[in-house]
Amino acid sequence: MPPAASIPRSLLNVEGRHVYSGVNILRRGHGHTTTTVPARSPITAMLQRGFKSRIHPHEYHCAASGPVTKNQLRHGFRQLVGGSKRGLASQAELKVNAYNDSTGTSNPSIQLVDDATIHLNYADQEAPVVLDRHWLRDACECSFCVDPDSGQKNFGTCDVPTQLPIQQISRTDNGGLEVVWGKDFLTPGNHVSHYPAATIQSRAQQSLQPKSVRLPNLSLWDKSTFGRDHLMVDFDEWMAGGQGFLSGLHRLHTHGLLFLRNVPKSEESVVSIANQIGNLQETFYGRTWNVRSKPKAENVAYTSSFLGLHQDLLYLRDTPRIQFLHCLENTCEGGESMFSDGARAGHQIKVGSPDLFDYLINRRLRYHYKKHGHHYEMMHSVLSEDPGLIFWSPPFQDSTQQLEKTEGGSRYHRRWLAAATEFRRLLEEERWTYEYKMQPGECVVFDNLRVLHGRRMFNTASGSRWLKGAYVADDVFRSKLAVLSPELMGLGAGDEAPLEYQAKRFQGKE
Repeated sequence: MPPAASIPRSLLNVEGRHVYSGVNILRRGHGHTTTTVPARSPITAMLQRGFKSRIHPHEYHCAASGPVTKNQLRHGFRQLVGGSKRGLASQAELKVNAYNDSTGTSNPSIQLVDDATIHLNYADQEAPVVLDRHWLRDACECSFCVDPDSGQKNFGTCDVPTQLPIQQISRTDNGGLEVVWGKDFLTPGNHVSHYPAATIQSRAQQSLQPKSVRLPNLSLWDKSTFGRDHLMVDFDEWMAGGQGFLSGLHRLHTHGLLFLRNVPKSEESVVSIANQIGNLQETFYGRTWNVRSKPKAENVAYTSSFLGLHQDLLYLRDTPRIQFLHCLENTCEGGESMFSDGARAGHQIKVGSPDLFDYLINRRLRYHYKKHGHHYEMMHSVLSEDPGLIFWSPPFQDSTQQLEKTEGGSRYHRRWLAAATEFRRLLEEERWTYEYKMQPGECVVFDNLRVLHGRRMFNTASGSRWLKGAYVADDVFRSKLAVLSPELMGLGAGDEAPLEYQAKRFQGKE
């Protein structure tokens, strides 16, 4: 890295004029630094790669007329050349890394416009990236600022002072920024902060969504493609937490559906399976629950009747993300499990009927459960901007949905109905639905916010059917994916085609 240019700190607070590194305009071998000074605007120091220059805070040299006083600087534009005079030895100096190799976003020029902000000028951006000094100091993640053991901050945002002197600022080789804060509030003396390029380069407001983690791409599927991609992981391999578990977790993320075999016949086995991902999510059904036919059932799942494709517990604010169903008994006639990829159906609507997609993403339906001393309700649109989130559970819809009782309201409802009917067709027709009769000792694991599940009617007179269920919350699943993201990416990036393109592959099957 070329040497930094040293600029007297006193110059930074002389009536709002500041020096910053800019575009290189000098030829090699030239012994001066050219600066263009607009009236009442920042002083722009154009520094040649590899040169050091100090500009005296009280005397400036003009190539044409000799010394120029501060008073003269207040009038008009003048081209100045920094002379050989140096700043006062007793004054603190601010150093600005000032070389510019014109490589776009990785090497901006640095402008200190005022005491509150830092401007980064990138060659490929018209406007500068403006970093608020307070925001930047608060964003430091060094071991003094963030406890390395707990990962928690050692101060609050309101603890950071608004006056934040800078002793030195420079670019790093990877496009980031190094800032030396003077007289720091947290550490004795100066404080050195390093900021990666991703933190400082974008002018856009940071997303309100959590920071993304690199994960394999989703793979959309129908009956035939899942039959080809069907993965059955041995229970012992899943519990060992090694390659078998990683392969299963990878498939659970990319396809949303996974099967385990050789599961011990114990009501606690489903707990052990779920705990490999994280703690169970307890609901009003309990920590675990039994899926078996019984009289006067509090849930249609606890009957022998046909159960159409749906998702569980959409009436809860925190709908469970991962569902586990361990088959303990299944000797009766019927009772085949059904699964369908809601993400695939949603994207088929998006690419094939965008007008219908708008209705499914905008109208919200109310889901509720108001029985046996419970009262839960929540509203969702069928589809969402998140490509992997679907909300479809007809048995638990409130019978009376919101509707404007006008001619326009009636037309809107009919259009939404056409969209919903098409979505249901893309879920339920045989070509889209994967059907499998679970055997004792098997456990199905699926993404409850993407994959819809159902069950064929079964005959209780011909035998028994008993599944043991459990849930894991969305946050817990996301945490496990984030922790294991390098290992998951190492197993493959998933289908590299964008989801819209994947959906188009299925259009020919219509």
